[in-house]
Amino acid sequence: MHHIDLNADIGEGFPYDAELLRYITSCNIACGGHIGDERSMVKTIHLAKKHEVKIGAHPSYPDKLNFGRKSLNISIDELISSIDKQLKSFQKCINNIKANWNHIKFHGALYNDLKDDKDKAKAIVKYLSDNHPNKILFVPPRSELKNMASSCLSIMVEGFADRAYNEDLSLVPRSLNGAVLTEFEQVRTQVVDIALNQKVKSINGKYVKFKADTLCLHGDTPSALDLAKKIVSYLSEYQIRIQ
Repeated sequence: MHHIDLNADIGEGFPYDAELLRYITSCNIACGGHIGDERSMVKTIHLAKKHEVKIGAHPSYPDKLNFGRKSLNISIDELISSIDKQLKSFQKCINNIKANWNHIKFHGALYNDLKDDKDKAKAIVKYLSDNHPNKILFVPPRSELKNMASSCLSIMVEGFADRAYNEDLSLVPRSLNGAVLTEFEQVRTQVVDIALNQKVKSINGKYVKFKADTLCLHGDTPSALDLAKKIVSYLSEYQIRIQ
């Protein structure tokens, strides 16, 4: 029996978080950088706790205007200060509810930048090692973040159920056609390739090997709830357990 974690980004203002939590095993909750505030965090943490889903923080560039999906030209100090503010706010909400905080996953453009930006990856890993050493860090494959974090933090390598990949395992930019997979046949093939065969078909048709510990389904995809139901059902047919 194979197994894999299934995570989703939630607390972003979409109406089906409660239903989505019935099908996933980990969630990443927006904590004020790209969207959200303490009120939305408390509400979403309560929901995740109720459904016994592992709870993660989802910090980003401080950029609500662009939903955290635009790289910001800010200093390392400004970036770390913003992440610290977001995670302290998240910790406050966790403490108020007496919930367990399991992991951290960066959002959007920051997540993508941490694939290749050594300076940002180094600074963030040092910050997390000093301040949140017991939290699991979700990391992109073949990334500077993965390389730097693997020696000092617990990590889980993440694959995406609904995003197209380049051959270097970076995500195809959302501005390009085909970057987001919305048809179930596409998602189904990619999920099984990653979870069972430890490979993914890149946008140019080449297969690239990598082993994922967790699969992400974006909570802001219009068909996210339907995809989650189908993914869980389909994986069970392949003797792959979501856990």
